[in-house]
Amino acid sequence: MPTENYKNMPTKTDLTQFESPIVLIQPLQYPLIGVVTANHEICLFNTQTKTNKKILRLNIPENAQLLCAFDPNHMNLLFGNTRSERLNIIDLQEKKIIHRFELDQQTPTALMFANDGLHFICGTDQGRVLLWRFDSPALISRLHSYPEYTSLYVKPKINFVSAFAFDGNRLATSGYGGSVVLTHYRSQTRTKRYHPSYVENSALLFYKDNLIIGNRSGTILKIDSKGKHPNQRLSTSINTISQLLKIGQESYILAVGDKPYATLINANTMQIIYERYIDVDQPITALCKDESDNLYVGTATGELFQFDLLPFNQLEKLIESKSYAQAYLYCEQEPLLKESNTYNLLESLFQRSLQHAKALLEKGETEQAKIHLQPFMPTKSKEIGAILAAFSQMKQLSYLFKHQKFSPFYGLVEQFPLLNSTMLYAKVEEQWGERFKKAQKLMFVDKRQEAQAELAPFATVNAKRPYILLLIQHTDIFRMYSKAVYERNYTQLNHLIIRYPLLRKLPSYNDLIKEAGELIAAITEALKEQTFEYVQVLMSEFSLIPQYEKEFLNIKTFVSHALNLHHAITHSHWRSAYSLIDTHSELMILPWAQELEILWLEKLERCEKYASIGDASAIKKEFINLINLPGRHERIGDLLRSSYHVQLKKLLDSNPDIFSVGVANYCDLFGIDTEIRHLLRIAKHKHITPKIEQALLCPKQRDQWIYHITELRGKIA
Repeated sequence: MPTENYKNMPTKTDLTQFESPIVLIQPLQYPLIGVVTANHEICLFNTQTKTNKKILRLNIPENAQLLCAFDPNHMNLLFGNTRSERLNIIDLQEKKIIHRFELDQQTPTALMFANDGLHFICGTDQGRVLLWRFDSPALISRLHSYPEYTSLYVKPKINFVSAFAFDGNRLATSGYGGSVVLTHYRSQTRTKRYHPSYVENSALLFYKDNLIIGNRSGTILKIDSKGKHPNQRLSTSINTISQLLKIGQESYILAVGDKPYATLINANTMQIIYERYIDVDQPITALCKDESDNLYVGTATGELFQFDLLPFNQLEKLIESKSYAQAYLYCEQEPLLKESNTYNLLESLFQRSLQHAKALLEKGETEQAKIHLQPFMPTKSKEIGAILAAFSQMKQLSYLFKHQKFSPFYGLVEQFPLLNSTMLYAKVEEQWGERFKKAQKLMFVDKRQEAQAELAPFATVNAKRPYILLLIQHTDIFRMYSKAVYERNYTQLNHLIIRYPLLRKLPSYNDLIKEAGELIAAITEALKEQTFEYVQVLMSEFSLIPQYEKEFLNIKTFVSHALNLHHAITHSHWRSAYSLIDTHSELMILPWAQELEILWLEKLERCEKYASIGDASAIKKEFINLINLPGRHERIGDLLRSSYHVQLKKLLDSNPDIFSVGVANYCDLFGIDTEIRHLLRIAKHKHITPKIEQALLCPKQRDQWIYHITELRGKIA
């Protein structure tokens, strides 16, 4: 790896200067990026024309912190502040507020839109993670809370939610206590909690099957969400990591915080590649990346920069001019290029040159080969040196081949492994294969001396001698082996292999076992296509292969669950179907299991709209007997709560007496919650005092309502 002194920084372009620090940069519809500054200015910057358009300035209290997020699919901005108990969405084109979202005496600590642009989440100073649709002011769900309260846990005086990350339908959140919750935010299923032992996590990022966490002490933690690998930690020079950003096609992430630079990290190996990969004069306060891998960086002094993370032009010029060594050095300095197609082209050129050089070396044209490889020197000196050293033995190898001295021939190849790519080696191996096959036939007809004569040239080759002895001394074993391979008798083969492990190395055995292993993929494909009779045929064949006993048991279980799922769907046993995919997540590779999940999400989307207008009856009708489905009822309960909240708000304005009855009914089913407390405070301001028994004004478990399903009404009163 090159040292920092020789690092070529990604190409930097000064875009513009704002009046105050940049607090948010976010890509919008190309070529626009949204920019928010510390003095609450909202701007749209055109990355094509390099022009900046000021949209408006938000009226935020002086001592309040602004929190905001751009809608990724619409020209809208969601914002709130730490002194307000309300969120707003502004149409940036019309410059007007289109929706307000009440936080019920909570203030925001974090905001983020989901990738679909339809939903957004808000973390509050009471440690709650709340979910809304951008087009309705009705709260959809409280996803979870921080910390995880127990009877032994004292509720903290100061609470917060600190970080979010989306990946498709997956959502990761962190808050008070430092725990991280991973869940499917649409259905609230497959929820996991992690406790990375940090008090406050300040940044989250999904990376493949891992979760990358940045915290206040500048430490980065990688958690395998499948639990197959232990957690990995990496210390950085950043005091507080404020943002983690995935860049490139595969393994790299950028970490930024309170420093005037961004650190490049290999997320696969958890190693720092460059501490100061992006370097500016002032602390970096915001950054984002567009689809073309252009990086936009905002600073504490209001400067906006663009960095070209993948400078293909320079690499392409080096390749076109055949400056291959310089091209490799350039890629070492710009590691993101190693994941590009342009780098793959450079590698293919080197491999092609190697093959051509080998052909020249085999002919003894050493100087011509060196000239051919010269453009790659000294960058590829190690590989080239190894080839030249190996092929310097070609004269000796040719002599041994010519005089059929195979023992020293193989010894020389063992000493210089690169010689096994020569035509001479291929010819000797071909000769060995033909002689061994002919010797087998001779032994099978009891012509022992002829077989020994056939194998004589290889009798002293250490690598071949064990096979020769096995054939000559145990002809009956080879006869049984050949018959078992021909008849695909895997049981017989297994017995033979256990007794004579050398047989494992025979190509005929390896080819047969590889072919057998492909049955797993064939069974899975047959399941996807719902050709169940063919599945049973393949399973019967696979069951006869003791070499795959463990794999057979696994696929047998999978097939059993898949068939049960298909039966449940075919007969409209929806509870069983959803229970199966929730219990056995591996079933989600099946298209018809994915369709089942899509149907559920479509139900949820319809019910979100029902909840926004207070139609609890429609929600009950939509889910029918699935309303208390284990693992999925929490989201349905939140939708019912939301619909009743809407009803109660209307009753408070129209009929206070029925409002009192409705609150009592609600508390009887769900217990008192933040939203009801807020409504009761509003009622008090209106001099309305509902008559509610004190016993009802107590919190209940969030899922307590499922024991009173028969009492769920279309209208709360």
